[in-house]
Amino acid sequence: MAKPIRIAGLSRRTPIARAAPNVLRAVLQDLLEKVPEARSGDSKKGIHDLRVAVKRFREAFRLFRPVLRKKTFRRHREWIEDLNDALGEVRDRDVALVELRKLTAGLAEPPRSVADRVARLESERLVSVAALAATLDRLQLEGLPAQLAARIESIEQEAASGRPTDEFARERVRERLLDVRARWAASQREATPESLHRLRIGNKRLRYAIEPFSRMLGKEIRRLYRSASRFHDVLGDLHDADSMAVMLETAMAGASKAERRAWEGLSVKVIRGRRVALRKALSLADKLEPLWDEAQHAVEEPPH
Repeated sequence: MAKPIRIAGLSRRTPIARAAPNVLRAVLQDLLEKVPEARSGDSKKGIHDLRVAVKRFREAFRLFRPVLRKKTFRRHREWIEDLNDALGEVRDRDVALVELRKLTAGLAEPPRSVADRVARLESERLVSVAALAATLDRLQLEGLPAQLAARIESIEQEAASGRPTDEFARERVRERLLDVRARWAASQREATPESLHRLRIGNKRLRYAIEPFSRMLGKEIRRLYRSASRFHDVLGDLHDADSMAVMLETAMAGASKAERRAWEGLSVKVIRGRRVALRKALSLADKLEPLWDEAQHAVEEPPH
């Protein structure tokens, strides 16, 4: 789990038009600092770290939409999403390669089609790395991050909102908390990989909404943040298992009759791992529900 970025100069009474550029400046700078290591695609950690930084910035950008000019939001939302998608294509191959090698590490004779699948994933990764480099080159050539940085510096002069940061933060956290609770209820009804993945996305947005303001929002929200971070990790394991199960089913369908049994064995391992991750997620969600209640009460009550 990436460490939260500490934002200096924020207080409850700080006008949100002044707090917004402080937060956005810090998370954009963190993103730009992580570009060099990820650019070549050689460092899996570099790819992962930049992907986390982009997601963190994307959520901060969404969070402060009420104080951004509509034109600024529309113009820069697209390239942020493009960069996030390009990083996701590389990261997905990295995760699949790690998991596939881990699954087959103990086999005396892995199916020959495993080597074919690994080679295919490695080839796809090279294509994805090239696409990521092209995206980064385009952003630099068009000067979009620099243009956004300049817009961030002008937020305080342009924004009409003089609301205190504490009020703004509690409202945004409440929105995202209610969204997580709705997604959790839906995942209980539907019990599908898709509904659990939507829950993971909502939980991630809640964490990133809390992050800049955790010091001013009280112990209840900080406690929720820590538990939401653990929940994110477990839901991530569950999502990885679901993705791997789909990949193995595809590989099994294309394998020869002689190799199909070996692929079935790998699928059984993944299914067992998914069951463990699901039990952990359900157990943690049961513990989270009282924290959701506590946090919702804290953000709905005016500060003393």
